Amino acid sequence: QDLDDKVILKGDGMPTYHLANIVDDHLMKISHVIRGEEWLSSTAHHVLMYRFMGWEAPQFSHLPLILKPTGKGKLSKRDGAKFGLPVFPLEWNPGNDEELYSGFREFGFLPDAVINFLAFLGWNPGTEQEIFSLDELVNSFSIKRIVKSGARFDYDKAKWYNQQYIIKTANEVLAAMIRSEVSADYSDEYLAKACGLMKERVETVGDIPKMGDFLFGSPTEYDAKMIRKKYKEDNDPHFIALTESLGVIETFDAESTQSAIKGYIGDNELSFGAIMPVLRLATSGTMKGPDLFEMMELLGRDEVLVRMRDGLKEIKKIKSEVRS
Repeated sequence: QDLDDKVILKGDGMPTYHLANIVDDHLMKISHVIRGEEWLSSTAHHVLMYRFMGWEAPQFSHLPLILKPTGKGKLSKRDGAKFGLPVFPLEWNPGNDEELYSGFREFGFLPDAVINFLAFLGWNPGTEQEIFSLDELVNSFSIKRIVKSGARFDYDKAKWYNQQYIIKTANEVLAAMIRSEVSADYSDEYLAKACGLMKERVETVGDIPKMGDFLFGSPTEYDAKMIRKKYKEDNDPHFIALTESLGVIETFDAESTQSAIKGYIGDNELSFGAIMPVLRLATSGTMKGPDLFEMMELLGRDEVLVRMRDGLKEIKKIKSEVRS
């Protein structure tokens, strides 16, 4: 008598959610219903309907809501577009002229990373361990450890999880995932090595060709701020001479180029700051990136020499524009 009346069958004979839900769960032999806390107020009605039907009701558990990144209010599908984050596993089209919603897959997340992240939304194992395989989650998960308050959707934490899984993923697997994003001219072996250089620096798979674009083509832009700060024209003769010396070393692997460059700097009593920043800027356009010598090995002698010569010209041009 304390419960309000619910419409369970419409005038046209169409059942509402309340009736359809319990019939479906009964026919599917559902033993445990785990759902959001917004259905808590309807649970008593559902239990009464099970009794009326003469069916055994399943066990019910109600989970706290997943909250917006701000911590205020329930996370909704539109929050994905609002906050620039995924809320669906895969791309979803509502089919009613609404915008297309990109999912975790389209954002460059690995499936195991998403599972691990979602498991920790409102739950924890009671230990310091955060990275769990699926089998470990199955063995460790207990509904008793789910928190009672809402869990804030922490997108930064989601990206952290993804980064950990990217690091653990084989370079060849990552290479296959970015194959469609780069020129077909690059071999599978080259892509795998490029992924190996970049994977500890990215948060999503799509970041590999974006943040490592200098591995897939000569720089089209150069960091003007760093050029103003690091480049000194007086060191040009040394940079040119170093370029020529790199053209004749016997092998062009990371160890050999590092030895040759450090040897040149030492022999000419230069500081590393006189050469290294300009070398990185010339070859990649930015001061950010993987180990310089490993990057040079991957690019190869011919490509590096072209970039050093062309890059110095662009750097000088940018510096002169700043002066004027």
